[in-house]
Amino acid sequence: MKITFHGAAGGVTGSKHLIEAGGKQVLLDCGMFQGRRKEALDLNWGMSKDLSHVDAVILSHAHLDHCGLLPLLVKRGYKGKIYSTAATRDITEFILKDSASIQEQDFRWMQKEKISQAQPAEPLYEGDDVPPAMNLFREVPFAKPTSVWQNVMPGVRLKFYQAGHILGSAWMMLEFDGESGPERVAFSGDLGRFNTPLLKDPEYSNEECPVLLLESTYGNKEHKPREVAYEKLKQAIIRATDRKGKVVIPAFALGRTQELIYVLHQMHDAGSIPEIPIYVDSPLGINMTSVYRNYKDQYDLESRKDFPDPEDAPLVDERIRYTRTVRESMDLNDKRGPFIVIASSGMMEGGRIRHHLRNTISDEKNIILIIGFQAEHTLGRRLVENEPQVRLFNEWYDVRAEIVKLNEFSAHADAKELQAFADHMTGLRKVMLVHGEHEQATALRDRLLHGNDRLDVKIPQRGDTVEL
Repeated sequence: MKITFHGAAGGVTGSKHLIEAGGKQVLLDCGMFQGRRKEALDLNWGMSKDLSHVDAVILSHAHLDHCGLLPLLVKRGYKGKIYSTAATRDITEFILKDSASIQEQDFRWMQKEKISQAQPAEPLYEGDDVPPAMNLFREVPFAKPTSVWQNVMPGVRLKFYQAGHILGSAWMMLEFDGESGPERVAFSGDLGRFNTPLLKDPEYSNEECPVLLLESTYGNKEHKPREVAYEKLKQAIIRATDRKGKVVIPAFALGRTQELIYVLHQMHDAGSIPEIPIYVDSPLGINMTSVYRNYKDQYDLESRKDFPDPEDAPLVDERIRYTRTVRESMDLNDKRGPFIVIASSGMMEGGRIRHHLRNTISDEKNIILIIGFQAEHTLGRRLVENEPQVRLFNEWYDVRAEIVKLNEFSAHADAKELQAFADHMTGLRKVMLVHGEHEQATALRDRLLHGNDRLDVKIPQRGDTVEL
């Protein structure tokens, strides 16, 4: 068996890991690189054309950095199947359509403005390229409670377990028929946290598996309890209300937006926040919320305790308003505070959030609430690092708004939870740390090796191949 790391190795985004065993080639995820525009374009366009000839693709979840290049893969000739959970399939369709639309809009805008820097000859893919990719999807159920292997192809079997990161997210175990018997490898995808609203907790497996590809996004951090974040959120809303400011929350349309709706609904019911308007200004976020409502069977028991009344759905709050049209979004720029607006994208590299930031970031009355991981070279990262000026739409803006960071909202497991996941893997001998910046991965490696001389832990880089 050998593994080649085509993305999310030595960095966080662009998940693509190729497993070759028993004469079969299986690609785990096919994600888009995100970050500096020119570098991201070069890496995305530079996806190896050989990947279009793999035997199967298995998708861990529907975030863009895990699924975003599937249409390009199919456009280049891939004709095999794409395996995912049912919820991941449904969400991926919305994510890919939105990605195609943004690329088309950006391309037209760059042509109109005659911006040649990093301008590609065409979008990576367009809306018409999405349906052919979706036609290749095949649904795979979660393994528990039956613990049945699913046949991917002759000689390759798959099990999905709950990852608890977003709706439908899974970590996977693969079994290949090798010359000397079955060979197993596990891939964490993005692991979530325990006791997260709505979602079931990550699952462990007692099956023996010697090789693990493990994410390391927060490999050197331990998150504070979520209640800390909720209190910070409440106090930020109160401060902005007192000074008649706006609370702008860049949130991933998938996952964080739904958790915010859930928490704000709770706060409204408890009377712990002022009755100010709350706008979800993200057509994709609205669509994602509708998918969440279609999979109530995947909600955790905690949601039933928080909302025991059958008529009181966690993601339905009449006090939260949804804006779909561009006109409705633009009207918020002229509206006086106080109010809250939740808009994507979460790393502030695209979408409606950039327009809201342009109109709020230089006013000290306002608050920018950052609630998710911000990759290197993104606008979100620059705000997290307290840069005094940022660039939006080719203009520089002074950062005078209050920046509030709520890492406790993260949907990624922290170092302690990642170690626990590895510790629960029976017979584990080799760990390859992916989906993490160098500092994070190095810290997690040291943590995993502490007192464990039987474990081999590597930090592969993009393009590396590891023979097992």
